[in-house]
Amino acid sequence: MSEERFTFGAVSPNVAMIKDNGEPMDIGEVVDCLNEQQATIRKLQDLCGESDGENAKLRQEIKELKAQLREKEEDERLYANEIVKLNKEAKEVLDFKSLGGDY
Repeated sequence: MSEERFTFGAVSPNVAMIKDNGEPMDIGEVVDCLNEQQATIRKLQDLCGESDGENAKLRQEIKELKAQLREKEEDERLYANEIVKLNKEAKEVLDFKSLGGDY
């Protein structure tokens, strides 16, 4: 780990001292800490993918989905503009007919 939170030192040939930010830890605390870290790693892997290759694949899928979304949004704008245009033409026809005109 880059933060070097934990330190290890030998008290005697048969006894080791592990410290967390300078505070001594017993073996149970070390095991609990390692299990918490492993749980965190698994949660992050579930969110991000387990490998660089999988992450790259997920990023590519997201990029493709965003492109599809932009395309659909553009289609919706075109359809909306066409509807406005058709409504305007229909109103013009009705206005013309109300004046006694006929196409």
